[in-house]
Amino acid sequence: MTKMNALVEMWRELDVPDGLHVELLDGELVVRPNPGHLHDLPGRSFVRHTPEPFEAWSERGLLVADDYRPRADAVVIRAEDRPGDEAGADWPAQIVLAVVETVSTTRTAIKRDLEDKRERYAGVGIPVYLIVDPNDATWHVLELDGRHYIETGKGIFGQDITLPEPLGFTVRTTSWHPYG
Repeated sequence: MTKMNALVEMWRELDVPDGLHVELLDGELVVRPNPGHLHDLPGRSFVRHTPEPFEAWSERGLLVADDYRPRADAVVIRAEDRPGDEAGADWPAQIVLAVVETVSTTRTAIKRDLEDKRERYAGVGIPVYLIVDPNDATWHVLELDGRHYIETGKGIFGQDITLPEPLGFTVRTTSWHPYG
């Protein structure tokens, strides 16, 4: 068994204490507290209001690379592309049409959401990356342009987000709140 396979196996079998969450990022196990309710509001909005033929799922593990398996705050896929239970815990990034990441409060987590994940999600071709930042009550729609994202929309909490095609639906942000 290779070193990476052993790490992935260990990560899958971890007995994580309540209140903690573990991601495999760049070959490292990153332990964080479970997010608070203000952090979860954007993901819940997507899960509740994404129209057919799409589905949104919160806290979904993604197989971006062997050594990079983030747990996205929310993802949007076509309903017909949903993997069966036999597919395992992590979904292939190739089925994801949009990923939603809510920025946390620590400097390391902010860098991870604004830079590292942006680069990795672009590298596997996820068409839309929505960054929600409760630190300053803003959101940013990024669309893939080749191998990099460009910002095509931005706003503040309370303003609706219209996602680009092929999604083309609007998400209300009136229930989102900045961190205290």
